[in-house]
Amino acid sequence: MTNDIFTIGRHPLVSTADAMPKQVMLLVCPCRSGSTIMLRAFGHAGVAAFFQPIKNALRWGLLGERRPWEVPSEIDQKTVFLKETFGPFRLEETTYDPLECLLAVGLPAERINLVVLMRDPAAVWLSWQKHWSAQTSPTLFADAWHACLKCVKTARAHGVSVQSLRHAQFSAEPLLAMRSLFEMLNLDFPAEALDDWIEKQGFGEAGSGVFMPDEPDVFVTPGAHDPVIAARRIHPIASNGSLDATDRMLLKRAGAIDAYHALSQELAVCDHIQTVHGKDCVDDVC
Repeated sequence: MTNDIFTIGRHPLVSTADAMPKQVMLLVCPCRSGSTIMLRAFGHAGVAAFFQPIKNALRWGLLGERRPWEVPSEIDQKTVFLKETFGPFRLEETTYDPLECLLAVGLPAERINLVVLMRDPAAVWLSWQKHWSAQTSPTLFADAWHACLKCVKTARAHGVSVQSLRHAQFSAEPLLAMRSLFEMLNLDFPAEALDDWIEKQGFGEAGSGVFMPDEPDVFVTPGAHDPVIAARRIHPIASNGSLDATDRMLLKRAGAIDAYHALSQELAVCDHIQTVHGKDCVDDVC
């Protein structure tokens, strides 16, 4: 393990504070894969849900500030959910390994469950283009899929359990998907956590169970979370359109589609894999 994998300079991205979760569910995916809404489901179910705290520490490090994620003392020996995404601006935030960061500070492998959220790469790329266009590239997009693959290989090397979750299946049958995830944690998922969100605490508000970090302004994307904030429940995401021939060519040349397939194959052969099945890849891309 080399320092640049899980640190900026000599500083770790996760604090070695005394507080340590009983178990962690770590979800990884390229950003804009539809993962943010899962924070609400976990938070309303009573599991503390954190919005990419390791990536946030990395981003502050890129700006020269040391702000490692410190495990809050109130969640010591409790179950937590971390969502970590790859991309879209810098290579460093696209190729880091959050699982290795957790292992590096002594969190035992048996306390960690890795979940890889798989969404049609065409849909993800269209969302990247909608929000960032000239601020990102097909190469970084391919790197984001490679980063997911790296996490899976890290999990296999250390004996961390892995589950693949298809976005299409999750959005169509959220109760089934959430029950499957909670089974990994040996917990029962309360169905009411998916109901009446209009009556529950808002996204990131006190009592919502969702913990948002203090993000550097330069990395904030205005309006990116508006659909999650306004959501009354989990539902399929509307399409941003379809890829044209130029986009298909760019993604293939950058290796993004090959990276997606390599990740899919690695998940399929993972010795301890559990998979929530669902077709999530469009024919004209994959």
